[in-house]
Amino acid sequence: MYLLGVQSVPIIFVSLGFVGLMMILELAFHMRLVLKHDALVPAFSAVLMVRELGPVITCLLLTSRIGAGIAAEIGSMKVTEQLDALKMLSIDFIDYLVIPRWIGAVFSACTLTVLSIAVALFGGAFLATQKLGTSPGEYLNTVFFFVKFSDVVRCLIKAAIFGTLIPFIAAYQGFTCGTGSAAVGEAATQAVVRTSLSIIIADFILTYLFYAI
Repeated sequence: MYLLGVQSVPIIFVSLGFVGLMMILELAFHMRLVLKHDALVPAFSAVLMVRELGPVITCLLLTSRIGAGIAAEIGSMKVTEQLDALKMLSIDFIDYLVIPRWIGAVFSACTLTVLSIAVALFGGAFLATQKLGTSPGEYLNTVFFFVKFSDVVRCLIKAAIFGTLIPFIAAYQGFTCGTGSAAVGEAATQAVVRTSLSIIIADFILTYLFYAI
């Protein structure tokens, strides 16, 4: 949890903080252009962040940071025959290498998603007070009015599923990599690419199940 989650805090907080600022600017521009007012900017930004951007961006950043690392680590163990040593000791690969990383990834994804959404919302509240003339109290009241508890639960479900995809896909790439250092690098690259694609596809499926049906 420390390696996967705590060490990912700086990059995720900085990234989601700027995403929150960007959303305020973009939504304010388009609402002024179409609706001639920007009173609903906090509502739209909060709903979009909780439902989509929070879990997706957080887990994509986790993928780029820890997915490649897991694949490279396990791939290196295969190349250096450490996996064969574990097999000789009758140690199950999945229990020893994958399950701890899965638990850490799920816990980290859920925790970092909640915290990064909070960072993005507070960053948006700061910009809204400066550019939109909205007080922090009005901003937060609007957020809590439009964001429902069910949205938060679904957000955590998404984060848990995405957090499950990261270690399992990365571990699979590590277990199936070829021999040599080039194969380890290729496994790390494929882990990031395939996990990112899987997260995007899973996000569409979950959003359809949660909100379209």
